[in-house]
Amino acid sequence: MKKQTGFTLIEVIVVIAVVAILAAILTPTVVKNIDDAKISRAKNEVQVIGAAMTSFYKDLGRWPTWNGSAANYADYLYMLNGPGNMPTNYDHSVPHSYLWRSYYYDGNNGSSRGDLFSNQLISNNPKGNGNPYVTTGEYKWHGPYLTEVKADPWGSYYASNVHYLYYTPTAGIPYAVFVWSAGPDRQADTQFDQDATGTVTVGDDDIAMRLK
Repeated sequence: MKKQTGFTLIEVIVVIAVVAILAAILTPTVVKNIDDAKISRAKNEVQVIGAAMTSFYKDLGRWPTWNGSAANYADYLYMLNGPGNMPTNYDHSVPHSYLWRSYYYDGNNGSSRGDLFSNQLISNNPKGNGNPYVTTGEYKWHGPYLTEVKADPWGSYYASNVHYLYYTPTAGIPYAVFVWSAGPDRQADTQFDQDATGTVTVGDDDIAMRLK
């Protein structure tokens, strides 16, 4: 009868040590690849949302900024956003950074000056008010322009400061408009205190597509 033998304790320890060394070597590469994939996804998704907004503009001759009634200035929106968590690191002392404040303009919270991308680009139901964009004639809502809008890869919402798509200050400053993600750190690092040239630098690891 053939005698069966198993691994010795030393052999098991050696195998475990080799596996641990390989894991230590490979883990940073795997993590980096995952992080890079998330960044690539966010870059793609801000482009997709931006392209949908541009298609909307081509069809209607106006941007998705209607608050359910176009009677006066107060009926236009300040911000559009998707599902997800409010990014952090806001600074109320910085002009225009308040446009990203969830409790005031976030469509998720039913704000009077914010709406969801889905209401504008998927369902033609701005603010959920049952007062849609026109669907007949030369200029009409011809969507849906998106199939869905998700949170960004880090759980924060995508947003767009649409206020400056229709409003130009008296001084004629060409304020920038973005479709934007707070990026991996979930912090809003892009400041919207724009200078007289309208120059804005996307902050830190924020990810953005500029519409205007």
